Amino acid sequence: MGNKKSLRYLISKYAIIELVYTLFIIVLFYVGLNVLLNTGVVYPAKYADIQSEKVEADFKKEGWTPDEIPYYYDFLYLKDGKIIENTIDKKYDDLVQQAIKNGRAISGEIIGSNIFKTYTRGNRQLVIRYRVNVIFTNEKLYRLFENFECGYIVLILIIWFLGFALLLIRSSNILKREIYKIAMANDNISRMDLDYEREYSKYKEIDGALVSIDVLAKNLKKSLGEQWDMQVKQKELVEQLTHDIRTPITLIKGNLELLKEENPGLSSDRFADISNGIDRLEKYIEKLKKFSYTMEGKKDVVSDEVILYWIEIISGICRLNGLNLEVIKSECSNIKLDKEEIAAALQNIVTNAVEYSKKGSKITVEFKDEPEEFILTVRDEGTGFDKDLLPLLTEKFISGKVKDKSYKHGLGLWVVKNIVSANNGNLYLKNYTGRTAGAEVKMVFNK
Repeated sequence: MGNKKSLRYLISKYAIIELVYTLFIIVLFYVGLNVLLNTGVVYPAKYADIQSEKVEADFKKEGWTPDEIPYYYDFLYLKDGKIIENTIDKKYDDLVQQAIKNGRAISGEIIGSNIFKTYTRGNRQLVIRYRVNVIFTNEKLYRLFENFECGYIVLILIIWFLGFALLLIRSSNILKREIYKIAMANDNISRMDLDYEREYSKYKEIDGALVSIDVLAKNLKKSLGEQWDMQVKQKELVEQLTHDIRTPITLIKGNLELLKEENPGLSSDRFADISNGIDRLEKYIEKLKKFSYTMEGKKDVVSDEVILYWIEIISGICRLNGLNLEVIKSECSNIKLDKEEIAAALQNIVTNAVEYSKKGSKITVEFKDEPEEFILTVRDEGTGFDKDLLPLLTEKFISGKVKDKSYKHGLGLWVVKNIVSANNGNLYLKNYTGRTAGAEVKMVFNK
């Protein structure tokens, strides 16, 4: 893999290149200007000032005309105090008057100052204006680019900026390519493609990040492999258990039928509760094969028949534990819910209520249909939820039986919460007070 370079090296390298490039541009500026001067393309900055002496000498000759004035001068020609010809811009009128009065005037610009000189010969007077800057020797070019120095500086700056931009793009593309390697590695992991082709970088920081991601991918692959092996073993164990459990269930059902025939005088409710329990146990065995209570199954409209099925389950638990059941409202709905999942949820809720209620107390249930919701409410007359544990009771292995968190256990309300969530609902727990007191569990399903 060779020696790795630091990103600091990359940044320093391009910073030095930029500095050398800037120095090169400065030298190019200087050499280019000298080449233009030596080849006669432009005149030096003081050329107009030097030539002003020749203009003065020519002006004082007989037969002089304004046509003899070079193109790089603006002028004001007066005769007997009258303006014969004027090419000087009106904005310089104050400086022109100052030059007529004092013989010379100069503007205050930092670069390319305007100089005004006045020459007098008899009844004639000439004021010339010129700038102290480099000028083109070609009149047409001068008319196009009167301010040569500014244009030349702008041109050099454009050349410098283009080179700077190219170097910046070059260095940023290198960084982008290196960072892209990290982004692609992350993307492969997010898509669970853990056998992606590994990439390396010649920069220490980037290569360190790639190596870390590679280690993460290998560990994740190993963990997933172990998890898959565990799931396969669990599946095989569940399949074996569910197969073995079917035999005792069949024996229980057979003996229950014999018991009915031999004891016709026994309570039919008791037989019904046992039969219903066995039927539901068989359904849970089927669900156990799927490893989850909350796996989405067939959903039914909440009809009177479905509600009666739920009430029978609750009634059986209450009878077995010596509690009274009161159904205060039983409204069917057009909402579709998983009948067996909700039955499991109600069983967990009522079993939990029974555990904290005295014999002879009452369990109240309500099935209420609203325009946007279907609400199932279960109330008991027990000791209620522990206030300290109330926010945690829907978490896994939390129980109201033991306050010491080191002994927390229980899955009932956690299972209920998952069932309600899988059916597009929310679970609410609270204690209530009034003529009676106890715990209230409300399942609200959104339509």
